[in-house]
Amino acid sequence: MATTKRMTKAQLVAELSEKTGLSKGEVQGFFDQLRTIIGRELGAEGPGEFVLPDLLKLKVKITDARPAHTGLDPFTKQEREFEARPAQRKVRATPVKALKDLVS
Repeated sequence: MATTKRMTKAQLVAELSEKTGLSKGEVQGFFDQLRTIIGRELGAEGPGEFVLPDLLKLKVKITDARPAHTGLDPFTKQEREFEARPAQRKVRATPVKALKDLVS
């Protein structure tokens, strides 16, 4: 299927429903449960890592908080005050070998 636009959620659910023989509601329920599991695994109480077999690995990267400081602005080359930044939890997605081979 060579198209110039990506599939919408409705198109994906419809095609998966057709290919697997499941109803659209069952496919949607699968995605809802998958989202719940990923949220639990990547949440504060989980291990911070989730692997979707043969597709990708999701990992949480925790960035440290940074205090406010005075520094050199890289664009204007003048000193300025940079605001404090709170700690953050960022999600990183990495394709696994099977997905890389599929695309190659």
